[in-house]
Parts: sequence; C-alpha cells; structure tokens
Amino acid sequence: MRKIDSIVTRIGEYFFEFQSKLQFFEREYLRRYGIEDVTPTEVKVLYIIGLSNTKSMTEIADELKVTRGTLSITIDSLVKKGYVIRTRHKQDRRVIIVYLTNKSIDVVKVYGKFYFELLMSLIKEIEREKVIVVEEILSKLNQIIETNFYEDISGNPQVLNEGKNQYEEKNK
Repeated sequence: MRKIDSIVTRIGEYFFEFQSKLQFFEREYLRRYGIEDVTPTEVKVLYIIGLSNTKSMTEIADELKVTRGTLSITIDSLVKKGYVIRTRHKQDRRVIIVYLTNKSIDVVKVYGKFYFELLMSLIKEIEREKVIVVEEILSKLNQIIETNFYEDISGNPQVLNEGKNQYEEKNK
C-alpha cells in the first residue's frame, strides 16, 4: 500500500473514532448537568433553533440535512418533553414554526459550552498556526461534503486512483 493510502486510512480511522466518542461524551456531558431526558440528536435540534428561539421546520430540516418527516418525529418528542412549542405561522398556515421553551434554553447553553470547551482544549494543545489550519480543513471538509463528491466514485477504482495521483503530483 502506498503512503497516501495508509495516511487516508489512518485519517478515516481517527474520524470514525472521533464520531463514536463524540456521541458518547456529548451524552455524558449532558448527564453531568442533569440533562438526561433528551438525546444528542434532540439537543442538536434545540441548538439549531438556537437562542434566537424561532425557526421553521423547513429551516431546521435543511440545516440538519434530514427530511421534514424525520424531523417531525424528533420535534414530536421534544414537544411532549416540554422543550419546544410548535405552532403554525400566522400569515402562512402551511409553515410550522418551532420555539424553544425556557426549559430548553439551559440545554442549548450547556451544549454550546460543551463544544466551546472541546475546541478550546484542542486549541490549547496545538500551535497557533495549526489552529488556522484546523479551521481551514473543517471548512474545506464541509464544502466537499456538500458537493456530492461520492457520486463519481461509486465502484470506480479509476476515479480513486486519479485522486491519489493528483495528490501525489501536487505534493512532490
């Protein structure tokens, strides 16, 4: 296996490991603050509604990249638990607006603090120049994921090899 293959494999393993640990530690962090009746997925919905306290179902679904049907299940649960209020828009009855309750504002603040502390811990551990690189990498990764990059590579080894060749040419 060539060097780039092993680097990509290791990055993929780190990425998967981080995702797995993140879900676990999000839940642990919330429990530490006595927030045990919401899932990390529900907290993400609350966070997206945010302290602005008003978003339409469509806006939330678009940000989370889920269907409105999938989001409806989560919103139903949050309504039952007293974390959000769902109403119809006054001018356009087709639009459903979701508001945070006072109960959910504390959850949003705690969740925001989790990510702030996680990222501050990272920043403290790396050199200042690398902080900018991390920001650039995450920004670029978000751009790439939104391009449907995977549509051209499904089962086509030639496309994968072209990507490796381009990398190796660029980094000679």
